[in-house]
Amino acid sequence: MLTSRRDFRRLKLVATPELSNVLTEAGTLGDDAAKERRAWVRRPRASSQVIGVYVALLVMWIVLTIASPFFLTVQNVRSLLIAASTLSLVGAGLTIVLIAGEIDLSFAAMQAFVGSIVALLVIKVGMPWPLAILVGLSCGTFAGVVSGLVSVIARLPTFITTLAMLGIVQGTAFLLTNGQPVTGFPVAYQVIGTGRVGPVPLAIAVVVVFYVLLYFMLNHTVFGLHIYAVGGNRAASNVVGINSNRIVVGVLALSAFLASVSGVIITSRLGAGSGNYGAEDLLPAVAAVIIGGTSLNGGVGSLLGTFGGVMIIVTINDGLVLLNVSQFWQQVVVGIIIMGAVLIDQAARGYLSSGWLDRVRGGQERRIGASK
Repeated sequence: MLTSRRDFRRLKLVATPELSNVLTEAGTLGDDAAKERRAWVRRPRASSQVIGVYVALLVMWIVLTIASPFFLTVQNVRSLLIAASTLSLVGAGLTIVLIAGEIDLSFAAMQAFVGSIVALLVIKVGMPWPLAILVGLSCGTFAGVVSGLVSVIARLPTFITTLAMLGIVQGTAFLLTNGQPVTGFPVAYQVIGTGRVGPVPLAIAVVVVFYVLLYFMLNHTVFGLHIYAVGGNRAASNVVGINSNRIVVGVLALSAFLASVSGVIITSRLGAGSGNYGAEDLLPAVAAVIIGGTSLNGGVGSLLGTFGGVMIIVTINDGLVLLNVSQFWQQVVVGIIIMGAVLIDQAARGYLSSGWLDRVRGGQERRIGASK
């Protein structure tokens, strides 16, 4: 089992189909030939795409500032950040799942599910709201664990299990609320979604804390190392002793937990729990994650890119509203963005895996030989 920081860097290279072949040929990571090839076989990075995301976001803000005098105002920017808060949390969960080479379709409905549980416990049962939040988060996380266990035990794709869980939690949310918003939260609970830390909305402060923790987990822990390894090449990760089944269960549980936190923020901001609240975030979150550079094939992704993608989505929605464009066009635009981002991702990966690296290496070797 690999656990050190040096092994972290090494395994980020191991988690590719090309280097998996190196392991087969050389039999060991210490072989000189394997080391030589490892210098050339590197996993595609999302850094360039992340930079492009923020450049695009900056251009959009400049255009909308010129097009509408109401865009770059304190109130509108604060509204943008609040709208981005919950989408950022579910986007972070989806990013981690996709890095591991899996998919989660239940996170949007999970928000409504947990929000409905908390609303029922606080308003109908009279449970103290901190305890109700704990129960809601536990129920949501447990649902994610169930999805993961069913996937690994029954050997089902997570697309199927999380799609089934979407129906289960969405239906349960409507049953708990009887299809109607449940209102009457105490003021202290609503502070979570409406309060501020100075000029910064409390919801955004929560997001920042979670993103810092998740960044540390992905880049400085063994669990994060294993997520990238399993998503990059599951066969190669199994060779070095990683239990991929545990990673699948872990990332789905983490995604469900983050969606549960988002559900709590939504209900506290709106002052009610409902089977509809948060359920419409599936398409925007998927779009934001793909725009941010996370690959649908696993092994590549970043939280920084995801947040940039979230800001692009909420900026587009806000800009269309300010320009008096029908809200139905928002769905059309998001769909087009998803399709375009996926096509770009597939084209880039095809280019990188088409032997281009080997051709570059061969060209450099020929130049070195000619210089001698």
